[in-house]
Parts: sequence; C-alpha cells; structure tokens
Amino acid sequence: MKLTLLTLFILLSTLFNAQTNGKGIVIVKDKKIDALIQNKSNVKRINTTGYRVQVYFSTNKNELNDVRLKFIKSYPRVETYITYDAPNYFLRVGDYADRNDAERFKKEIFREFPDNFIVKCGINLPNDEEEEDSIPEKREKESLTPKKIKN
Repeated sequence: MKLTLLTLFILLSTLFNAQTNGKGIVIVKDKKIDALIQNKSNVKRINTTGYRVQVYFSTNKNELNDVRLKFIKSYPRVETYITYDAPNYFLRVGDYADRNDAERFKKEIFREFPDNFIVKCGINLPNDEEEEDSIPEKREKESLTPKKIKN
C-alpha cells in the first residue's frame, strides 16, 4: 500500500511539475529600460585626484541620509558620495578637478550647509563629451570663452 502511494505520488509530481512545462519565465519590460542601461554603460569615467566638498559627517547613518536627501533636493545635478571611516560616515559632493571650482561651489552652498569644507580625494570625471556638456561648471567656462568660427 505504501509503495503504491509513493509510486503514485512520484508520477503525479512529475506530471504537474511547473519547471518542465517548456514555457519558462517570461519577463515583460519597457524597451526604454534596455536603452537606459546601454547609455549608462557607455559613459566612460576618468578616475583622478581632485576635490570634493564635504557637507556633513556623523556616526548616525540615518541622520546623514536625511542631510543627503536635503542636498539632493536643492542640487539634483551634483553627485553625492557617502564614505565610511570608522566610526564616522561622510557626505561629500561634486567632482572638481580644479580647486577654484570647488571653492565656488562651497560658497554657493554655504547658507544651507555652513559646516562644509574642501577635501582633496579621488574623483570621477566624465570622459564622454556628451556627459561633460551637462556639467554646469564646464558650460559656464565655455560661455565665457569666444567660439572659433569655421570658414
């Protein structure tokens, strides 16, 4: 009796096994997702030494995240970086190759984040021309320099 039930159970379990029905898993997604992933993977960055503005530090990560959200709401185009060096978390922002650019940004955010200061560290600079055009500091410099006219 037990052998018959065991054999019947094995036969039924192989018949109703969902993994062997040949259909597999179907993923439904928007085609724009693939395009976004492709664009993000095409951006090449240069890792070099430069400057970032340290906005805040704390031993409490939740407190630091609150300050980060406040910063992102005020300056959505500026990259934010959280680093951890026991026991403190540090919120640093921006990627500036030139100290003068970092100084300008430091003065710009002084009212909202008065305890900020400049830190020399490794930064990520975009290598793609399209990405560089979106950097506000680069656009300011380009607008001040005269353009060459081709004949």
